[in-house]
Amino acid sequence: MFDEPPHYSYTLEPMPPSRLGRRWRWTLTRGDRLLAAGWRLSERAALHGIRTAAARAAHEAAGLRLLRPERVWPDPGFRAGMTAHLRAGSVACVLAPRELVVSAA
Repeated sequence: MFDEPPHYSYTLEPMPPSRLGRRWRWTLTRGDRLLAAGWRLSERAALHGIRTAAARAAHEAAGLRLLRPERVWPDPGFRAGMTAHLRAGSVACVLAPRELVVSAA
């Protein structure tokens, strides 16, 4: 669909403890535009939220609709703070931590 896959940046940070326990806040941006944000109860679930939001954004940029957001394949061993290539069907994108994107600019 694309000559080069779109690049998205993300942040992932712990929130202060609450009655629910530890929570993780995440955001997904492209340039200065906020595409999605939210929080989850675990770091793993927050990374899944980032992957799902990035897959939806990449599909929308290609003029497609993502049917199964839970079927998103990142690079093996995707962890917070690393750059990863994401593939969802025939659409791909690149996820990079926001700190790396800001410092590279």
